[in-house]
Amino acid sequence: MTGCLRPCRVWTSLLTILASLAATPVLTLTALAAEGPLPPAIAALPVFRHQGGVLDYKDLRYNPCNDVIIPSVIVTEQLQKPLGGYYLYYAPHNAPGGICLAYADSPAGPWKEYEANPLIARDWAPHYNVSHVSGPHAIWMEEEKKLFLYYHGENDVTRIASTADGIHFQYEGVAVTTKMFDAISEASYARVFRYTLPGKNNRYIMLLMGNNRGTRRIYLAWSKDGRTWESRRTPLVDPPPGTGQIAQAWYFPWRGRHYLIYHGHLTDSFQIANLYASEIDPAFERPTFLGLFYDHTTAGPNNVAQMSPCFLEAQGKIYIYTNIGPRLNQKIALAVAEADDPR
Repeated sequence: MTGCLRPCRVWTSLLTILASLAATPVLTLTALAAEGPLPPAIAALPVFRHQGGVLDYKDLRYNPCNDVIIPSVIVTEQLQKPLGGYYLYYAPHNAPGGICLAYADSPAGPWKEYEANPLIARDWAPHYNVSHVSGPHAIWMEEEKKLFLYYHGENDVTRIASTADGIHFQYEGVAVTTKMFDAISEASYARVFRYTLPGKNNRYIMLLMGNNRGTRRIYLAWSKDGRTWESRRTPLVDPPPGTGQIAQAWYFPWRGRHYLIYHGHLTDSFQIANLYASEIDPAFERPTFLGLFYDHTTAGPNNVAQMSPCFLEAQGKIYIYTNIGPRLNQKIALAVAEADDPR
């Protein structure tokens, strides 16, 4: 797998970790449903079980909007003097936003808020002064021995910052803008993965959201160095039947095939969002919609949304972090599947 999927060195079982966290008051699993019914799933893909909330805005020192979204979880073994084995980048949605960090020694938590959030603010002189920054995605760039973090602010620009320790960032410039695509007003919520497209001589792909005349779709760009990007000007994935807007596509390779997992808002109820799956060919030209991947009610009968998936492979498990709850008032949750494929 690519992106933040990476084997780790921590081998304590998940059940042991969860048991040890039972008395922890903040930033840990808040509800367990391991014995509950399995969510609807596509047969070819892993089945995830909801574990609970792992990051709640109510527990955070930096909490400008009562909202935390867009989890990006990485293993920290390449970083200088990490605070824990795992870093979780996140942000509020609305102004002023701010790229934030929590850290833990287990992918299940407990997660501790970094004391000096936000790491990246909406005003970074002399580079920009915008209403908000949000949508973090972190990926290790092996060629440079740095972590690159992609984020947006405003919504028509995706930017890049780099770091050697995961905390102190250097501004790297603009990655993509709306001008690189046809008829879009937003180019944001980018996810970046290491993958070479046939015939492109690239190392990285970017999946991002573009607002195409009021409809949000998934777009594609590619790069050799993660800095300079070329783009497919037209949409890669359109909203599937029953949905009106889609965003936050994650590239999920599984058993030799290629999948995109993304959230979609229902056409007749924008607040309700589920995760959907499409299979795509190796050239990333022909997506095939497969269906519902992860339903919003897996986090509880009253939950209205599953959004912004981030996958991490560790300890023989696959962890999926999502935003749950009503839009603009969300927290971050965790679900877990078995990684039984030898890949």
